[in-house]
Amino acid sequence: MEADSEKPEDLRHPAYAVPEKSGTKLTNAGSLCGALAAGVMMIGYLFGRRRPEDDITCASELSFELHKRFLETLGSKTCSVLKPFHFKISEDPSRNLAGNCGKVYYAGAKLAVEVILSASEICPLCPEAKLPVLQGCLLNL
Repeated sequence: MEADSEKPEDLRHPAYAVPEKSGTKLTNAGSLCGALAAGVMMIGYLFGRRRPEDDITCASELSFELHKRFLETLGSKTCSVLKPFHFKISEDPSRNLAGNCGKVYYAGAKLAVEVILSASEICPLCPEAKLPVLQGCLLNL
């Protein structure tokens, strides 16, 4: 198989869709919180570029906004800072399969959904998010 034929026609693949200028490191245990990383990846998947020449302003602005809100809400974006604190406040740490970070994941998911649903208000270059499934999720969070 030739190298060119292995390339996806659409860069909507998650590996390509993460905003390049998000300022995040999605590796190294203990650095970026997984809840925030997942939100950035969802933004990239929904609003990231499809072709190399596409503008990434929308995804970058939304990623920046999610980082800002996450830091304001949780006090840190770093797993090694958040995890010990949230382990102590978990109602039942033995049942929390997310590494005792259930409250962090809950807050991170809620923030990501809020940013995605407000995309066109946050950045005029973003299309309006018409995602009824996410709107329903926000009501349940």
